[in-house]
Amino acid sequence: MTEIQWNDRLGIGVDQIDNAHKKLFAIINRMIKLNEDPKNQKLICEEGIKYFKNYTLRHFAEEEAYMQSIGYPGLAVHKSLHDSLRDKTLPALEAEME
Repeated sequence: MTEIQWNDRLGIGVDQIDNAHKKLFAIINRMIKLNEDPKNQKLICEEGIKYFKNYTLRHFAEEEAYMQSIGYPGLAVHKSLHDSLRDKTLPALEAEME
């Protein structure tokens, strides 16, 4: 699988948020790289997904708090995307990994 690349047009100009997004890219890329060796697949399933989930959930909370603090008008829509990933995508990924 090909690594995903961050590029500056993905940034929003808020260092805290942009750096968190870059970290998410790095976590995903690390899992992709580890997956190249079949002996690492169990590690990715057990630890990589757990780490990704924990980091993602913490990031969502921080990002939503930031958006609320600045009165971001798209907060409800953006939060619904977070909720979908948290409630549907992550559990599906965990189930598939099992």
